[in-house]
Amino acid sequence: MKKSFILFLLLLILTPSGFAQNKAVQSFFSYTTYLVPGKTPFVENALAFDCSSVVYKQFEPGKYKATVEIQTIFKQGEKVCNYSKIALDSPVVTDTAKISGAFLDQQRFSLENGEYTLEISVMDLNNSSKTPYKAEQTIVVNMPADHPVVSDILLVDTYNNAKTPSEFTKNGYDLIPRVYAYYLRNNNTLTFYAEAYNSDKYFKDGGQYMVNYYIESYESSKKMKNFNFVKRVDVNPVNVLLNSIDISSLPTGNYYLVVEMRDRTNQLMASNSTFFQRYNPGVEVEVEDLSSVAVQNSFVAEITNIDTLREYIRCLNPRCSEMERDYSNNLVRTNDIKTMQQFFLNFWSTRAPLNPKGAWEEYYAQVKRVNASFSTRTKKGYMSDRGYVYLKYGTPDKINEEPYEPGAFPYEIWHYYEVANQRNKHFVFMSRDMVTNDYTLIHSDVVGEVSNYRWQLEIYSRFYGPDYTGDIIDQTTVPDAWGTHAGDLYNNPR
Repeated sequence: MKKSFILFLLLLILTPSGFAQNKAVQSFFSYTTYLVPGKTPFVENALAFDCSSVVYKQFEPGKYKATVEIQTIFKQGEKVCNYSKIALDSPVVTDTAKISGAFLDQQRFSLENGEYTLEISVMDLNNSSKTPYKAEQTIVVNMPADHPVVSDILLVDTYNNAKTPSEFTKNGYDLIPRVYAYYLRNNNTLTFYAEAYNSDKYFKDGGQYMVNYYIESYESSKKMKNFNFVKRVDVNPVNVLLNSIDISSLPTGNYYLVVEMRDRTNQLMASNSTFFQRYNPGVEVEVEDLSSVAVQNSFVAEITNIDTLREYIRCLNPRCSEMERDYSNNLVRTNDIKTMQQFFLNFWSTRAPLNPKGAWEEYYAQVKRVNASFSTRTKKGYMSDRGYVYLKYGTPDKINEEPYEPGAFPYEIWHYYEVANQRNKHFVFMSRDMVTNDYTLIHSDVVGEVSNYRWQLEIYSRFYGPDYTGDIIDQTTVPDAWGTHAGDLYNNPR
């Protein structure tokens, strides 16, 4: 058995539940890639399991534990490049009515640079149905040995000096990963670990170079004020970067944490980033002072109809940051056309400083497309859930439409190969009728979006009824029947 660590994360979806004999395992996955000079790069997988989604079995009087089987396969085509199959025990509990939190597995796999298909299968060995949960994801390993590079960034939940080396040990520290990149209002410290490689290949004479790390807005790529840090480090084959950032004043929103290697003239040598979310409703948002934004001689000066300008600003919502969205929603209720023009110009100048007009025209062409495809009798396409997702994340790589599946409400499943630094992600939309074209987002596995792992029950409630739960507690699927495709289309899009 593999040694397990308890990880008490305040995940939004982790809630205490009672003891049950049949459950659907809920797990959360992240991975990071690293380089060991002179050796093959390796991928480090972290899986967190919701304690309330697995079955606990008594193995001694008054003592219970769960056991999950994890099978991991890295493939290129049909070739298996690395493989493991382990059984992981949860921490022991004495009261199954008070189960909460998560337990964690972490494994390392040696892989050459290249693109791989990662297949993960998880099965609850105490579950009488023993139906494994399977997922597939594309992973790219790109750790060159001859020029500067920054490893993937590991968000850290806790760390300590390592006393006994384990799978969680790196460079003298036991690092417990934060698999779910979400920081609640009481999570005021963001700790991260990364490694910078091959500065000695760049600076033959030794000395020092600069490491920058900062937080930037996901939507605008703009650096957040007061969250930009610089440090000098010695030239080495490997530099360990373990740092903490006070995020108590960081507003609610979507962000990237960026780590850069820069030379002595401040030229960028290498960088990497990771996505995270912050929920911090107690912090007042600040929008950049717009009074200095000169609209004259810009393309925005030509937009003089206040209703047109209001409509243009409203359709920016999918691309707005949290603070921009709050500000713009209030702004369009006023008659202040000058400030509206300044906001609109600043929005596009921030995102495309070389050609803000071209960026707006390209985006507005997308708005017209979603209006043509997703409008309903009561709202324009950009205000619909499908329009919002399309404008925020771009064109899906695959769309499966099922308007007439027997026993199901009309639904669509969108598949993105990569979105928001996350790979192999899905959006599930459903309509309650076949007339209005009004599809609602009922589930996504993208961080920060609507998450409902019982979404299949919702789609097939047309046949089974709205209160159907089946014979299994925490059931997430409906019985296999002729013509039911939703689960297969979700896991195997085509």
